[in-house]
Amino acid sequence: MRLLKAMHESERFSSTEQTIVDYILAHPAEIAELTTRELAEKTFASPAAVFRLCQKLGLKGYNEFKLKFISEVNRVDSGEKPIVHRPIKGTDTATDIVRKIAAIEVEAIEETKNELDKDTLTRIANRMLHASVIDFYAYDQNADIALMAMFNLLQIGRPAMLHTAMNSQIAQAQYSDKTHLAIIISRTGENRRLIRTAQILKTRHVPIVLLSVAKDAPLTHYADEFLYIANTIEYLDYGGTVFSVGARYVMDVLFSILLSRDYERIEKNYAEFESYIGRLHENDRRIW
Repeated sequence: MRLLKAMHESERFSSTEQTIVDYILAHPAEIAELTTRELAEKTFASPAAVFRLCQKLGLKGYNEFKLKFISEVNRVDSGEKPIVHRPIKGTDTATDIVRKIAAIEVEAIEETKNELDKDTLTRIANRMLHASVIDFYAYDQNADIALMAMFNLLQIGRPAMLHTAMNSQIAQAQYSDKTHLAIIISRTGENRRLIRTAQILKTRHVPIVLLSVAKDAPLTHYADEFLYIANTIEYLDYGGTVFSVGARYVMDVLFSILLSRDYERIEKNYAEFESYIGRLHENDRRIW
């Protein structure tokens, strides 16, 4: 529910824009029939103000806004619930929290899924399949997502590495070439160290895939492929959790596409892997 969620973030808007948002949210059934001028008249605003609001919400114009808004409202009416502002309250019981966290994580996946473009996923999977090495660049909690993705890729025979320190990131970027694939995970898309690394990667002609929230963030200017991940703005809105769940889901999808393309070989290799691990465990028991 990316659009509805953004419309509830009142800090985004001017007083005029907030009036327009309030009207739209109070009269969702009318929007399909209203023109820009009619909506402006009903909210005592100008058509230009409506257009600016649409742009602030990341859309090209009012027609695109109507399509997305109606789609999201229909999903809510069919049972999906948007992530709530400040979902956890001081009065919540353990039962409340169990339910709310499950709802937050489910919606994070649903929102991310609804924004995924299948052609983009296919192109990225092809890049991953043919890359000599898949290099992950991430910091902090995003590094944990990349670490799990790296382990999954290694299990299916795709060479992958994770770089979390600035020195190692820059060194790896400096010695990479166009046969590598860089996957950058950045919630804001504004991390200066990652921007510096991306600049180096571009000079080395390394394809870059970016997992982030903002399509207009500085890092997106260096990315060959962009994947939107669900997010909320504030810490207490569980923004970090929402982004982590969405990013992990996307990496699991890409991993599964690769798995499906060469399933029989991977299944055979994994049986050998399990055999090696079993023999190591047996040797450990003998030592002790």
